Amino acid sequence: MNAPTNFSLEAIVDEPLRFDFEIFFSTKEFGREPLLDISPARIAGEVARVEGGHSLSARLSWSGKLECSRCLAPYDFSEDDEFSLLLYRRAPIAEGELSLDKDDLDAYFYDDPVVSVAPIVEERIQIALPMKPLCREDCRGLCPQCGADRNVSPCSCVVEFIDPRWRALQVLKKG
Repeated sequence: MNAPTNFSLEAIVDEPLRFDFEIFFSTKEFGREPLLDISPARIAGEVARVEGGHSLSARLSWSGKLECSRCLAPYDFSEDDEFSLLLYRRAPIAEGELSLDKDDLDAYFYDDPVVSVAPIVEERIQIALPMKPLCREDCRGLCPQCGADRNVSPCSCVVEFIDPRWRALQVLKKG
């Protein structure tokens, strides 16, 4: 059984509430193909009452294994992030269009005063995961002809790519 990973905002009166949680996720929960493995995420910080809501300041650390988007090799990835959020009770939604203000980007809206940190942690991890993970900046990738990993050894394939939009000019040149 997992330990609770939430806190009650109603319990915070004068002094900030300190917390330290370890949250377990599976790679399937993220739905991101390059994520091969993920360690438990550790989040520690405090929540304090501020005018109009609560302030959450925390440090989030986690690690995992990603798949390189060029050579498909697995590699280790870790993140250690300090962040802060303002927690506000969700207001009733009015009719019409809603727009986000710049201040809303660092805000978390809750319905229940017992706030779970798991969705906050999951969102921070989703933001930290690279769109195109690379095992290293100069990754040479796989050969499109033979599939050899060009980081390990060069292949002898000759890759001649001609943009199909120029093919018509090539025909005119031959004629």
